[in-house]
Amino acid sequence: MQFEFIKDLDDYFCEAYANYDKICMLPGYEMPKMHQTQVDAFGDVVAYTLPTNTMRLSLQENKAALLAALKEKMVDGDLSFSFSPVPWNKRIKNLFSKKAYHKLFAAVLKRCNISVDEAGKDLQISPQIWKKIVKGAYLPTKNLILSLALTSNMDYVSVKELLTGIGEGFDYTKVRDTVIAYLLFKKIANPTMQQAALDEYRVSNLFIKRAEE
Repeated sequence: MQFEFIKDLDDYFCEAYANYDKICMLPGYEMPKMHQTQVDAFGDVVAYTLPTNTMRLSLQENKAALLAALKEKMVDGDLSFSFSPVPWNKRIKNLFSKKAYHKLFAAVLKRCNISVDEAGKDLQISPQIWKKIVKGAYLPTKNLILSLALTSNMDYVSVKELLTGIGEGFDYTKVRDTVIAYLLFKKIANPTMQQAALDEYRVSNLFIKRAEE
């Protein structure tokens, strides 16, 4: 089933996706012209640069064909399914720290009007692991936070806050991050539409329960 919003997602992706190593290797991609950046005393150009924003897919005349070729080669390699335990000394310290990650986690969920039980029910994760994350025994992975962002319909700012807390952020050289950022910006909460976007860009390594599960 093809949703109309996929065209809008494609336009956003062409503008935002920043993996220029992959983009410039696509057959038919036309490299932009170098920009003059330094001229010597005699008026001769001595330095050129190629600003990355000039390499976007959105600036290519044949962007639709290039995007189609890129989609054909997409494979979701963003695996992070193991969780890092928080050392005991850190956990004890976190009991008295307002900046402990599990306290930030709880505060963000509360601000988004999501209970701990509600937040975990649509995630493909064992109740034991989820409980340890909530209590601060484990740190969540980036994949888990992005999965939670979709299943709990969180806003972009809150998700970014949770990612920053584990030393991560939205990386627009990643297909997964670019697609999920679009869904958050556009506030697309319908699970079927979300899954259609993920399927379109072959994003599969998430902790989201499918309907049949």
